[in-house]
Amino acid sequence: MSTRARQRDREIIDRYTDQPSRLPAPLRAEIEHSFGDRPVELYCHIDLDASLNLAESWLALGPERVAIATRAPGGGWDIAHIERSRIREVRENSGLSCHVLSLLGLAGDPPLAVVRYTHRQRRAADAIRFVLQQSLAERDVPVGDGDDEYADAVAGPIREAQALVAGTDTAIILRLLGYLRPYRRQLAVGMSAAAAVTGLSLIPAYLAGYLIDRVVGRAQSGAIARDAAAQIALVCVGAIATAYALRSLFTWVRLRFMAYIGEYVARDLRTAIYEHLQLLSLSFFSRKKTGSLITRVTSDTDRLWEFLAFGIVDVSLSAVMLIGLGTVLISVDWRLGLVMTLPVPLLCAFIFLHGRRLEAFFLRAWRRWSRLTDVVSDTIPGIRVVKAFNQEDSERRRFAERNLAAMSQFNEIHQVWTRFWPALMLGIHCLTVAVWVLALPRLIGASAPQLSAGAFVSFLLYSTMFVGPIEVIGQMARVMNRATSSAHRIFEVLDTEPEVVDRAEPVRPASLDGRVTFDDVWFGYDVARPVIRAMSFDVAPGEMVGLVGASGGGKTTIANLIARFYDPVAGAVRIDGVDLRELDTGWYRRRVGMVLQEPYLFHGTIADNIRYGLPEASLDQVIGAARTANAHDFVCRLSHGYETIVGERGQTLSGGERQRISIARALLHDPRILILDEATSSVDTETERRIEEAMHRLIAGRTVFAIAHRLSTLRRANRLFVIEEGRISESGTHGALMANPESTYRRLVELQRELRQAV
Repeated sequence: MSTRARQRDREIIDRYTDQPSRLPAPLRAEIEHSFGDRPVELYCHIDLDASLNLAESWLALGPERVAIATRAPGGGWDIAHIERSRIREVRENSGLSCHVLSLLGLAGDPPLAVVRYTHRQRRAADAIRFVLQQSLAERDVPVGDGDDEYADAVAGPIREAQALVAGTDTAIILRLLGYLRPYRRQLAVGMSAAAAVTGLSLIPAYLAGYLIDRVVGRAQSGAIARDAAAQIALVCVGAIATAYALRSLFTWVRLRFMAYIGEYVARDLRTAIYEHLQLLSLSFFSRKKTGSLITRVTSDTDRLWEFLAFGIVDVSLSAVMLIGLGTVLISVDWRLGLVMTLPVPLLCAFIFLHGRRLEAFFLRAWRRWSRLTDVVSDTIPGIRVVKAFNQEDSERRRFAERNLAAMSQFNEIHQVWTRFWPALMLGIHCLTVAVWVLALPRLIGASAPQLSAGAFVSFLLYSTMFVGPIEVIGQMARVMNRATSSAHRIFEVLDTEPEVVDRAEPVRPASLDGRVTFDDVWFGYDVARPVIRAMSFDVAPGEMVGLVGASGGGKTTIANLIARFYDPVAGAVRIDGVDLRELDTGWYRRRVGMVLQEPYLFHGTIADNIRYGLPEASLDQVIGAARTANAHDFVCRLSHGYETIVGERGQTLSGGERQRISIARALLHDPRILILDEATSSVDTETERRIEEAMHRLIAGRTVFAIAHRLSTLRRANRLFVIEEGRISESGTHGALMANPESTYRRLVELQRELRQAV
């Protein structure tokens, strides 16, 4: 990496992040001295402490040691060393907000070191992890200067985003071009038509010069008869008209084919990103806002249409046309031709530098645009809450602020662009003026060599065409910035790997009995904050287990692990004795039913919502599931029965009605394992009783996990697990737990009784 590139990376870090741009020189010298005057090969800024608070520490890798430097209370540095020979394993655990890198020694010994850092530092930490892992495998990895590696790791994502936004990253363009591959024939027709348009555009200028010099001039001098000149002129005019007509025809062909191709590719990208979103794990959606994802599926794919339909072709043909027209201009008159062609590389350099300048502007603009869409995606689904708390004015102000911020940022882009474009056009017009200044003396014979009027007219027409490609390239710089920025955001999603994935050859048993076993399971949404701690239990097929305890204890997390929305960090969840990670996830989830704490209905009919998990179900099956869930009676009272449209999120139904539809949906799915996460939390007491009766008939042969804060709903459970701080603190039947005066379960039941009596 060149010195200039290194300096640019450090400027990027300083400008776009609050991270230090390099290991402090005094600290580096101190670490290298502690290394025995050996160099620091790699380093990483460890910006979180054990409590996940922001910190200032450094992890440095030397040829023989690893150093961890922590800011001392007095202002100096405390440096701890680990001999690389003691390291037996390097493990990284990733969470929603941070990562944890562990250096492990002999089995059974405490970790040699555990460091925590934010996502921004991950690439630098990954470099250290990779080198250490390769060293453990006895493979040497060449490393460069630590400053270079760190600057590249931290500034890399920002630099790449800038490069993509500016359209200078060849990889993103080539990847976009790959989406044109299925439409090679249509693209060939469109490109051929565009090439024909370019070729036909050259004919009128040539014929105009020919008419003036070879026909009109010779006719005026008497060299040819006027009748013959008129016939030749008529043929030339007819040829010009034909060229214009054919040019219009090929322009239509080009526009039609390329516009369709652009729409096809935009459709393919929308399909690809939406299908990939279905594959991603829940942790991804926890990190991303809905508005940002909607923008990528819709607006970002739409912005690529113009670039793919016209931008790529126009820029390619413009470059070819510049070369061709430059050659023609020099062939017509090399003196004037050099005046027009020599400044072109300079103009293209200005266009390139202008695009680089727009990088940061576009990066900030799309961030502000995402923040604007986030407001819309937050507010519209929560409009009832907004109105209930009379926050319409507040939301209007919040939207107006984000809207103004987005507009201001885009206006900055327009200001930069509108200053550049007139300057570019002025430079082009100066070339035209220079051509006139040099050509006029030769036209009137005041200087040699003389220039014929026909040649000059042809030159002027060609030079007018010469300006067009420069304008296209200049305009396309902005279009390319927008397109590659959108492409980067799309590919960011497409390149995200799901965290829950199937093995190469997953297991698909002939049947599922429903035995669920937790074997020393550890899990946390952030690895530094475990939610489930060393949990073990075994639930037999057909057993109903109630999960009780205070909020945040881990009950819903247990349900998420059973459904394999997440994989445990350590230990294993086993189904019929098989590690859940070995099973085919699709096969397994078709045998698991869930009724979530917050019932979610899709916009559509009640029948479609009930048969969502089993689209081929008949109406009789739908009605049977609704009867079991005690939903049939209220559905029949609706104006259109099972064909009633429930509206987005089922807003036309009450909470209890939505819950019963959700229960019917799970029942029609006919699962072997049923998860009820507060399934009766949104129904009244009478409906709750009737649903409990239906559930009692249904649990035979099914494994049921029921989460409930109303402990009275779990009386019929075979066993109850009391979950406290990620562990099972008590287990047993309702009667056994109530018989223990010291049990947490009994205390919770008595507390609920007191609350009901107080009401």
